[in-house]
Amino acid sequence: MKKLFLILALCVVGIAANAQMSEQSDNVKVYCEVMCVQYNLFKQDVNALVDFGIAEQGKYANGWIYNSSNNKKYSFASPMSVFAYMAKRGWEYKDAIIVTESAGLGGKSNVWHFILTKEFPINYTPEDVIGDIDYRNK
Repeated sequence: MKKLFLILALCVVGIAANAQMSEQSDNVKVYCEVMCVQYNLFKQDVNALVDFGIAEQGKYANGWIYNSSNNKKYSFASPMSVFAYMAKRGWEYKDAIIVTESAGLGGKSNVWHFILTKEFPINYTPEDVIGDIDYRNK
């Protein structure tokens, strides 16, 4: 009788382990850092510098988000508008870091660093990560 219970218990554990393995996703979580840089002393307007974490070569190193319609760096009203821009493209908030840097005559300025995540299939490409974002490292 003990052998029967042992065999039954091993079968249950094996089935549970197999079910857990089959539930694992074929996706991988990708991280990116978005740094909001204030460029106007009198407003809170910011530009966004993005590191998608895909830089195998200089081609995908840190880059700015551009506005395709006027061919200039995208001007965001605030750091939260940068976050909303990325959230509309499927990126989810993970963490935020605020770094206060000393500046010249204007005093100190804050630089916001957002850590965002998004899931992609295992065989994703850098183009998949960038998506429809006009991203240039100029």
